[in-house]
Amino acid sequence: MTEISLHRYFLLSLLPAAAWAATGLTAPVSGYAADPSAPELRVILGLPGALHYGRPLPLPRGTTSVRVAPGRDFAWVERGDAAPAVLTLSGGSVDGVAPVVGALAGADWVAFSPGAAAAVLYSSSSGRLQVLTGLPSAPQVSLDLDASVLPAVPAAAAVSDDGSVLLVASPGAVYLVPPGGAAQIVVSGQQFQALAMMPGGQGAVAADGATGSVYLIRNLPSGPQVRTLVSGLVGIGRVQPAWDGGSVFVAQPGAKTVSIVDVATGAAQSFGVDVPPVSLDPLGIRDAFLISSLPGETGWIFLRNGSEARAVIVPAAASGAEKGLGR
Repeated sequence: MTEISLHRYFLLSLLPAAAWAATGLTAPVSGYAADPSAPELRVILGLPGALHYGRPLPLPRGTTSVRVAPGRDFAWVERGDAAPAVLTLSGGSVDGVAPVVGALAGADWVAFSPGAAAAVLYSSSSGRLQVLTGLPSAPQVSLDLDASVLPAVPAAAAVSDDGSVLLVASPGAVYLVPPGGAAQIVVSGQQFQALAMMPGGQGAVAADGATGSVYLIRNLPSGPQVRTLVSGLVGIGRVQPAWDGGSVFVAQPGAKTVSIVDVATGAAQSFGVDVPPVSLDPLGIRDAFLISSLPGETGWIFLRNGSEARAVIVPAAASGAEKGLGR
């Protein structure tokens, strides 16, 4: 595993919102940051090196939780006694609210497909797992499963964009769950807590935090094949494939590290960052991920461009610095 050291350099200035306005241009939307429990939704404006948060967006009355669809202009919101809904966004503002009747109103977690056309919802209180398809314009519940039929309590899930391939992880194993069929063990382990579908929906990656292993699962759903990509990555939190599926990003919060693993060779490069990468949420920029975003605090984005990678801050105020990561 190749270690990449973090080199610091400070920009002479960042371009704040006022400067964008002075040019007569509107700052581009790079993505959105959500605090699911607050709840709060903020737009990230500008480009790397000139990023800033917009003001919190207005949410539907009674909103209790908000989760941003990765790399897309919509979010999933829960609203107490009202039906959960798709919140569409446009140009950094709320564009519409579409309730989804029959969807779980209080999900413990939500897992989106690679293109966010489908999502998995799980609720321990209701004991159900659902798959939504047709997001965001024509959402529907395509699978409503009694979670007690699964071999163990689900801790994570991954689904293809069309909803036809569903993987569910418990601490001890990853299962393929066919529609109307019995769950099939794909790979066993000790502490599976991170799972993500690869682009195209014919493969997935799963991480075992106990061994620091990342597994590549191919040939879904007909005959799953498993290969260990890498082992020994300390404190794995989240995993996400690159936009082209050629590599996998691995967040390691305890080690304040993001690793990039080459799918073809298994070679890993590790990049130290200044904050624990507690999230790994894809943004609208290719191979850019929000790794830390707390309301009122500086946010952090990890991105790769060609052979280089860097961690970029989203200042809480109109000042800040960019940190570069190079070979």
